[in-house]
Amino acid sequence: MPFFVTVLENAVGLLVAVWALPQVIPESISFTGDFWQLLLAGAIIGIINGILRPILRLLSLPLIVLTAGIFGFVLNVGLLWLADFFLPDLAINGVLPLAITTVILAIVHVIL
Repeated sequence: MPFFVTVLENAVGLLVAVWALPQVIPESISFTGDFWQLLLAGAIIGIINGILRPILRLLSLPLIVLTAGIFGFVLNVGLLWLADFFLPDLAINGVLPLAITTVILAIVHVIL
């Protein structure tokens, strides 16, 4: 059940990012899929975060401590970029939209 909740949170976060971000930065993010592909995107982001994130956090722990947690944010941006690479329906163009989408996903995870 917790993985399903994570998938829904990721899907809602992507939906919010796809809706809000192009209004601020034109052509920054687009999603061409339907509802099921949005859930698939949420599942892929959840799998990447569930498998790779703990391993990479452990390996980069000295950098995270040294930068007071900022490298953890960079790590999350990199994982979102990896998910963008594997999802043909999702297109995030640029580092700033990746960072803003990461913040939106984090806010949605805190709220939900």
